[in-house]
Amino acid sequence: MVRGLSQRIPWEEHGIVIAATAADGEEGLEQIRKHRPDIVLTDIRMPFKDGLEMMRSLQAEQPGIKLIFLTGYSDFTYAQEAVKLGAFDLIVKPYTKVQVLESVLKAKEVLERERSQAEQMMGMEQKLRESLPYLRQEYMRLLIRYGTRQQHLSQQWDFYNIEMNNHNFCVMVAEVDFFVERTSELTVSEVELIRFAVQNILENTISEYTRGIVFRENVNQFVIVMNPLAEPNMEQLAEKCRENVHRYTYQTVSIGLGREVEEVGQLSASYAQALSALANTFLNGGNSVYTYVEDAVVNAALPRYSYDKEKELLYCLRSANLPKAEEQLDHIWHDWITAPATPNPSIVKTLCLELAHSIHRIFSEKATDSEVKTLENKLADMSSAVSFEDLSRQIREFCRLGCTYLQQRQCSDARMLVDRAITHINGNLQRNLSVADCAREVHLSPSYFSNLFKKETGMTLAQYIIGRRMDKAKELVLEGIQVQDIAISLGYEDRPYFTEQFKKYTGMTPTDFRAKYTLPKVEGNSDFVSH
Repeated sequence: MVRGLSQRIPWEEHGIVIAATAADGEEGLEQIRKHRPDIVLTDIRMPFKDGLEMMRSLQAEQPGIKLIFLTGYSDFTYAQEAVKLGAFDLIVKPYTKVQVLESVLKAKEVLERERSQAEQMMGMEQKLRESLPYLRQEYMRLLIRYGTRQQHLSQQWDFYNIEMNNHNFCVMVAEVDFFVERTSELTVSEVELIRFAVQNILENTISEYTRGIVFRENVNQFVIVMNPLAEPNMEQLAEKCRENVHRYTYQTVSIGLGREVEEVGQLSASYAQALSALANTFLNGGNSVYTYVEDAVVNAALPRYSYDKEKELLYCLRSANLPKAEEQLDHIWHDWITAPATPNPSIVKTLCLELAHSIHRIFSEKATDSEVKTLENKLADMSSAVSFEDLSRQIREFCRLGCTYLQQRQCSDARMLVDRAITHINGNLQRNLSVADCAREVHLSPSYFSNLFKKETGMTLAQYIIGRRMDKAKELVLEGIQVQDIAISLGYEDRPYFTEQFKKYTGMTPTDFRAKYTLPKVEGNSDFVSH
């Protein structure tokens, strides 16, 4: 029967290969162990060892094998047991070749589906193994914000292959100093190399003393979650991290150290403390380790803020008085930094940015669209300042730039006003215009106009009017106008006084001036011949 089934059905056409045939159960088990087939087609009753015994032996050795039993109606009890043991199919005698082929092909289809699923599972497991470091870091990133229940920890610790103890923790936050400024001209690969080097050094330093995980929080910040130890203590370990980063990468880092906590649910508190400690970098500079001290936070003073001094500063800026404005800035910052207790760094930065916004509003009132855009970009850059020194420098430069814009605008406006006054003067040379007359024409006070006119022209109003009158007088003299008429047209009622002023201005009397610059008349000949 076995040979008949193996020969009468075209197995190879259906992708089936006959590995071996056997005449009894013992031989069959031997062949199965030797060839390890995927599908076994066997009688349920056989000499020496029946199909059920063979199946029990194979369950442990080849759990995925598909057994198809050929059984008769009288073998009902055997068939029930076979089903319980997990037989793939039962074919009741008498059967046809088609029934046998269909059953085997069905087993083949199931095997192929199982193998495909197994391959997919293996692929997923491979991807999981490859992504495990990233997933582990993402998990820790969530823990420092939201925490979890201690009773759920062991299973998650095992899944993410976290080697730390699941109790007693400490959080450090390391930040590369002046990262944006120092990497602004580097390529992406160069920046990534720096970040990789810093993270690698932190990991190696931590692993030398305790168990921990280092992960990136943002472009220049790394979080270290670790099990604390007595020797070296956490502050000493943080110092080693700082020293090693500087030694091997030539970068400097500032490190904030949170307090030790017992349970994973308290990690968020230690992380917040580390950030609070790190904020001291803003006031004290980088390349240092800052430990969270609760009393210091409680007693942190609010910076003394004088709105009167801010008002004085804005008045100075509105008038583009940069020296006085810088003096007021120094007063304001001195009050903040020299408070009896250390001021809260975050509040100091907030106050600085609020002051910068107030300054921006002053400058924007009179700036052009392009100037406003430049000022807005400068203002936006301030939010990324990493130290008080850096931010105060940016605000000072911001004031200089804005005052430059205002001074240019003032010069332009002043020139326009003086030009209007000059136009008025040139059209009224016959009038005895006073400073008050000209100031009224351009809507300024006489004293302010007088100073402005001299600043723009380099002469007093009286000097300018005399100069313009004399220039006009020279033109009229050369045109042959009578001196008396010239004097009257230029506002001089007294001819001798006009002549005196003309001589004082030109060094000659009007008659001498005309004689010097006009051709002599030739009597009896109106033609002039050049020889």
